[in-house]
Amino acid sequence: MKKSVYSITTFISKRGFHLASCNMQKTTKFFEPCIKPMLPPGTFKDRIAFITGGGTGLGKGMASMLASLGAQVAIVSRKLDVLENTAEEISKSSGQKVVPIAADVRDPEAIKKAVDDCENKLGLPSIIINNAAGNFISPTERLSPNAWKTIIDIVLNGTAYVTLETGKRLIKANQGGVFLALTATYCTQGSSFVVPSAAAKTGVEVLTKSLASEWAQYGMRFNCIAPGPIETKVRLWKEMLMITNLFKYDSSNFVQKLKPPGRSFRTYQLF
Repeated sequence: MKKSVYSITTFISKRGFHLASCNMQKTTKFFEPCIKPMLPPGTFKDRIAFITGGGTGLGKGMASMLASLGAQVAIVSRKLDVLENTAEEISKSSGQKVVPIAADVRDPEAIKKAVDDCENKLGLPSIIINNAAGNFISPTERLSPNAWKTIIDIVLNGTAYVTLETGKRLIKANQGGVFLALTATYCTQGSSFVVPSAAAKTGVEVLTKSLASEWAQYGMRFNCIAPGPIETKVRLWKEMLMITNLFKYDSSNFVQKLKPPGRSFRTYQLF
């Protein structure tokens, strides 16, 4: 089969993406990945976005897309050096202001300060994306209480802290907003070896559904998306392949079966 090559320069020059050059094998000639945004230029002009886990992976991809469509963006995570590099990169490619803010989503006081920082530098955000997450592959019987607590604190509590902090401010300002949370496909049926994440993300889904009803009166909309597996530098990707080999599955065939036609687990295909 022929391989189609999409280079980093193509994405940076056209859409403000930063992706490593990659060779993507066409899984079908009929459904090639769509790499263009669905929305017209300037869709998010004068809008302010607050994205947790915004320095790498999906968070970086969403920050890039929103900035390319006119938004100013605050990206939040623990590693300031990574955030600063990402902010500079996106700002140069999009021409929009991107503010790096170091904060741990597990700490409600740190989140309060992060939102304060966003307000001072950009304004009150009306687009809030809860993307920060933590996960690892482990047989459940080997989990320690600390391992369980760590994932719950990042995924569920972190989402709650960010949502409550920004939501209360938007209500006080009589300003509507849009909240997006990243969840997982295994919330529907459960999944072995990622039980803390499955439990936490299921909680995020219920939180989202509940607030979609309760806070609709304030002009707020809530949604979750479950992108499925995304190939990044994160160790979890390799661990998923390792676990398939552990149980004597054909890992290459296993991954191919997970792919919808023409998709290749790339960040930009989320948009």
